[in-house]
Amino acid sequence: MDGIVARWWRQSDQFEWLSRYLYARGLAVPTRRLMVLFCAALVPMPLGLVGPPDPSNMMSIVLLIASAAVGVGFGALYVRGWPTRVQSLALVVSGGLISVACILVADPVKALVSCTGLVVLGVYLAFFHSSKAVVCSTSVSVVLAAVCAVRVVEAGVSSQIAVSGFWVIVEVSAGVPLAVQALVRTLGADVVRSDHDALTGVLNRRAFYERARILLAAPGGDRHLIVIMIDLDKFKLLNDTFGHAAGDQVLTAVGWQLRQSNSATAIIGRAGGEEFLVTDSVQSAEAERLPARLCEAISALPHSITASVGAAVVPHEAVPARGLTIDKLVHIADAAMYTAKRSGGNRAVIETISRRPIAVPRSADHDRHRS
Repeated sequence: MDGIVARWWRQSDQFEWLSRYLYARGLAVPTRRLMVLFCAALVPMPLGLVGPPDPSNMMSIVLLIASAAVGVGFGALYVRGWPTRVQSLALVVSGGLISVACILVADPVKALVSCTGLVVLGVYLAFFHSSKAVVCSTSVSVVLAAVCAVRVVEAGVSSQIAVSGFWVIVEVSAGVPLAVQALVRTLGADVVRSDHDALTGVLNRRAFYERARILLAAPGGDRHLIVIMIDLDKFKLLNDTFGHAAGDQVLTAVGWQLRQSNSATAIIGRAGGEEFLVTDSVQSAEAERLPARLCEAISALPHSITASVGAAVVPHEAVPARGLTIDKLVHIADAAMYTAKRSGGNRAVIETISRRPIAVPRSADHDRHRS
């Protein structure tokens, strides 16, 4: 039991993969619109709990201004695009602080009932963030509910109302976010399994294209986007000679080698059969070296296999200007790969899409083409 709790406590948040999932399924925009409505709901919150601004009560004026600033500010953030992890947490903290302040100032009974509103923040954290964040949110809700229950008793209202209200808030604040988090974790495990090729362990073709499209849309600064097509040389002959079991062993080994030879940010997929795709955002010098390095890494495997490697390289800033899509870049990389294969295989060919081509030393195993 302790081991289960410890694993649950150490789990990382699901902000990145869930954000990618929403983008891939076309749900990012509807989710952003929903968050804009949530932020807008913060603006009138002090009016409902504290009442209209009263010059004799500066707290009501301060809370209204703060709530409007947070609601409008974060609403504008979601209108513009998807937030970062830090911005997402900042929304929860800001909204939570204002909610707590409003509840503490409100009438005791109204304050106790309003504690249930913090469940919304807990559910949001359960969807996107870590177990630690959920526990922190739940703890705040429970402590605040206890404070409000004591205030209800002190105000002369029935203690039964205070106890029952407190218990309901504890159940909802703890139960709902934990149930949501368990559901999201299960969904995440299924998403991960459905995104990966069972044999090689890399992404399947669909998942590769989904994640590559997100990478193309992300700001890259002065980095270069590289798309690499890898085709194993004479793989059909290997299958015909040694059988499909041997071919599967080779594919598994190549998948493992590609994961070891690329950076943690690389997106690696199996395009089908004996073809693999890799894309990453790298510095110019790394774009120059990576295709040949992958070619050499595959030939170094103890399976007597080589690969023809084609790559398309483009500065990130040139992607939107030239109307490039992942399909176009894969097509360019595929053409470069066939050039390498016609040259005898076991070599890399790079197509540079840039006004300032990357200088790559010409060698027997590393040719250069420019477009």
